[in-house]
Amino acid sequence: MFAEIHQDTRGSGQVHTFGLKYVKKDSTVGQKARVRKCSKNLPGERGYRGNINLNHVLLLENLENNNKPFEICIDLITHYNGLRVVHTF
Repeated sequence: MFAEIHQDTRGSGQVHTFGLKYVKKDSTVGQKARVRKCSKNLPGERGYRGNINLNHVLLLENLENNNKPFEICIDLITHYNGLRVVHTF
């Protein structure tokens, strides 16, 4: 799943878009129907320098909200394209 999320484009050259369902930090459930890997270097003054191996946060764009970038914690993702995500540690 995470390898697919990091793809900018699919084999056919189309932008890779997907849907996510997740649990917010306040325990409510959120859903984004169309997102993609962020192509911008946001947020922050010097650009986004997040390391997925250290902080477990993804930077994505919400295509249904003017490509607005947002961060999501990997551990809070419950579904990817309608499929249940099982986090095993």
